[in-house]
Amino acid sequence: MGQSTPTTTIALDTFTQRYAQFRSELQPREQAWFDELVCRARRHSNAINRRPHMDFERPVMLAMLLEGMRLMDDQGRELDLLKKDLQEALDALANAGLVARRVHPPDPLLLGRLGQTRLADHEALRPVPA
Repeated sequence: MGQSTPTTTIALDTFTQRYAQFRSELQPREQAWFDELVCRARRHSNAINRRPHMDFERPVMLAMLLEGMRLMDDQGRELDLLKKDLQEALDALANAGLVARRVHPPDPLLLGRLGQTRLADHEALRPVPA
């Protein structure tokens, strides 16, 4: 019979065994991150199965990086939504007269030229007298 190709499960188990000493040198929090990335890499088993027969580590690491990037992208979107909600709440409070803005928001046109002068010199960024 011909030689069979290892499954993704075998590849991930081999990866985990090979990097066990590396994992043991990590801080406990980092070990949890490492374990989570290995678990998330399993989601990409179809892509990992398409690897060359002799090299299984690269697809596993790429799958781990993809999961890290996906997580960062999701958190970035969530952060953008939170910023938008916070800005809407601040605007509503300011319009109701409950919050006084001490610093005017900078003019977007001036921000394009900030590299030419000091930031503190911009009148748009000076505190408003109370």
